[in-house]
Amino acid sequence: MKEDTKNIIGFGFSIFMLIIVLISIVYTVCMINEKLDMRIAEKNKEESMRYKLVSEKLNEPKDSFYIDIKEGNYMVITEKGEYIVDYDDNYSKIEHFVKVGPKKNE
Repeated sequence: MKEDTKNIIGFGFSIFMLIIVLISIVYTVCMINEKLDMRIAEKNKEESMRYKLVSEKLNEPKDSFYIDIKEGNYMVITEKGEYIVDYDDNYSKIEHFVKVGPKKNE
């Protein structure tokens, strides 16, 4: 009888520990997913700010140019030419805007 009680207690403890481990795994996955979502949202916000600033600088709509990263620099490619753009750390303003290439048909 005592051995049956010990087995039941041991089995109950094993089930309890399994539930704790599963809850920990689910919590960890949810936290990782939340951090990834925050990083994606931040990257989207930065990209949106880059396009907004260049659009204001060129006085053109956002869909009339493309921003690419080449060798650590932001390159703006438009019908008017190519530009190198340097932003401040939080993408709130353009620090440098230099034309480096001719128009596409030149």
